Amino acid sequence: MFNPDINDYQLTSIITECCGGVAVVYSALYKPSNQNVAIKRYFVDKTKENASLIQQDIATRKELQHPNILPYLTSFVHGRELYVVSPLMTFGSCRDILDRYFPEGLPELACAIILRDVLLALQYLHKQLYIHRSVRASHVLVGANGGVRLSGLRSAASMMLRGRRQKQLHNLPPPDHDNVNLMWLSPELLEQNLKGYDARSDMYSLGVLCCELANGAVPFAEIPTTLMFTEKVRGSRPQLLDCSTFPEPCLEDGEMKNEFDTPLSPDSIVDISVSDPLSDIGSDNVKGMYNTDSGVGDSEVARARLQYARRKLSDAFHQLTEMALQRDPDKRPTATQLLNHAFFKQVRKTDFLPGLISKVKPIKPDPSDMSALLLQQKMAEMEIEKTTEWDF
Repeated sequence: MFNPDINDYQLTSIITECCGGVAVVYSALYKPSNQNVAIKRYFVDKTKENASLIQQDIATRKELQHPNILPYLTSFVHGRELYVVSPLMTFGSCRDILDRYFPEGLPELACAIILRDVLLALQYLHKQLYIHRSVRASHVLVGANGGVRLSGLRSAASMMLRGRRQKQLHNLPPPDHDNVNLMWLSPELLEQNLKGYDARSDMYSLGVLCCELANGAVPFAEIPTTLMFTEKVRGSRPQLLDCSTFPEPCLEDGEMKNEFDTPLSPDSIVDISVSDPLSDIGSDNVKGMYNTDSGVGDSEVARARLQYARRKLSDAFHQLTEMALQRDPDKRPTATQLLNHAFFKQVRKTDFLPGLISKVKPIKPDPSDMSALLLQQKMAEMEIEKTTEWDF
């Protein structure tokens, strides 16, 4: 049990800014038990329009309890700011891990462990008649013991309406900052037609997550939104990048030399992960897909191709990804069915995720972080307001 009292927490360091600049995440020490936690601090004046989304996130997390879903510990208002306390996920999000340490994608076994745990979370959510609607690497968090938890429940929607189960939903998820979530959404959800969508839309998002984890790059990231929408509806879909994706033959270790034998930086990863049909997109749009307008030229595109062409992902991984990305939602498997896929047979009980991503540096709370200390001092000078309005 965690107390909703700012005096019981000592902020130790700033982890990240999030939610389009309306929130900051800190590591903190819960003094009564000497336990490290994470605190998301919302600037209430900036989040008035999104207040209902924050309430939705907290209310949903209170209701849903599963080892692979980020739990809610407590929340409170201090001054004019809202603080939400969660366990500290020491390795951060998978998006952070990819950007900082694995720009060309995670090892396949690491992908398998992460995807298995995300599927377990989705299996539970769907049984509770919820659709997540925001499955992406930035919402997949990794803890110190290798545990994987799904967050981002602000976008979750219940299939229950006024006590009755709905077969389909028709509304879009609430807008995220800069519409960042659109790349992961299923075609049927984006179409907004009379057929609607159901839990199988999360399976499509999981397929995009497969490509994100394995390739490092976010599929569709460099394609204009309208073109991305059109291509998804037409059936174009992301794919895993390896020697089977390109005409170049698979290369043995040591065969790749010179300038192509260096890792790519996150800024130079190009979006070459969308499968045909792309023949009539146009050269300018293809150039955008390859990020060449961002200072990444033809040589970087060639180098990226060679980097991916030197590896071979398993046929089971390709098959699982293709199954999840079926254009027709009726052909997509459920979370339970995917958990039984041969791809996950490679995972053994002794496999330890932190060992597979050993170069990732964990978040280490720093009590000497001056910015956190100054904030703590500033908060101590403020009067605590009543929390009834935000006590959800």
